[in-house]
Amino acid sequence: MTKIRTRYAPSPTGKMHVGNLRTALYAYLIAKHEGGDFILRIEDTDQERFVEGATEIIYNTMRDTGLKHDEGPDIGGPVGPYVQSDRQKQGIYMEYAKKLIDKGEAYYCFCDQERLNSLKREVNGEEIMTYDKHCLHLSKEEVEANLKAGKPFVIRQNNPTEGKTTFHDEIYGDISVDNSELDDMVLIKSDGFPTYNFANVVDDHLQQITHVVRGNEYLSSSPKYNRLYDAFGWEVPVYVHCPTITNEEHKKLSKRSGHSSYQDLIDQGFISEAVVNFVALLGWSPENNQEIFSLDELVKEFNYKNISKSPAVFDMVKLKWMNGEYIKAMDFDKFYEMAEPYIKKVITKDLDLKKIA
Repeated sequence: MTKIRTRYAPSPTGKMHVGNLRTALYAYLIAKHEGGDFILRIEDTDQERFVEGATEIIYNTMRDTGLKHDEGPDIGGPVGPYVQSDRQKQGIYMEYAKKLIDKGEAYYCFCDQERLNSLKREVNGEEIMTYDKHCLHLSKEEVEANLKAGKPFVIRQNNPTEGKTTFHDEIYGDISVDNSELDDMVLIKSDGFPTYNFANVVDDHLQQITHVVRGNEYLSSSPKYNRLYDAFGWEVPVYVHCPTITNEEHKKLSKRSGHSSYQDLIDQGFISEAVVNFVALLGWSPENNQEIFSLDELVKEFNYKNISKSPAVFDMVKLKWMNGEYIKAMDFDKFYEMAEPYIKKVITKDLDLKKIA
């Protein structure tokens, strides 16, 4: 039996969103439930969105929540580097993009922005651009001349325009998409960096990831991922797309709501173990009616087949109740250690604060 290997692959762009924490948690639980490996990979190929100090936030959050990775940038492993910019410097992505070019599954595109803008059209009030395969028809001599002249280029995936692409997701079942809807997405950008979608597929294969856990907003991209796996002749991993998390009004979690990130919740006095327990139940249901779980208990009980398709509601009332249960079960010394900073904000006199707590 193949050893289960999952990964959490965040971008260092700020605080860890609750949805990202759930992705990390589910990936961890899937691996550990089967005695597998959990890998941390930093995806920093989008240099414009990089936030200084965000990588440390990722490490700190993973440590605080107990989601200990078996391989990663800080501890190494057999399939490193575990930071995409380091992998890019080694030429990994360009090497694999050129393999696709040799197979006719990708091609150089030299179109400038003006030409790309001319391909834009409005669909349902939204401006979209579908590439017309113009550069696919350049001769080998034209391509070589452009490269020799140093003309800027991207590398695009060569998707078929007829037929269907079908993929399987463990939560949503079989999903088919008309190939006419698949754009020839960019694999390598003009700056030499891979796009998120391409780097994801290459790294997941090279790092032997068996189960890919991510939010259901990536369902629409999955046919393009599958076509890349097929183009390389690689085995497609098991897909587990998780449902959307909404607020009590069934709208997307907002940063202004104060509970969209893990750190927001900790700053409000919620206990890390309670947050992890609560996040585990945002879309997943145990076989019984148990609601309070330690991380070890979650590892034992977690079955990704019980993840729901329906959006999960972030119920602040339930989180407060759950947090209270953890506080009640806490020994006094640990409780006082957590409560002391809050007590000192209110009481400034020289009193025995432990008696007050």
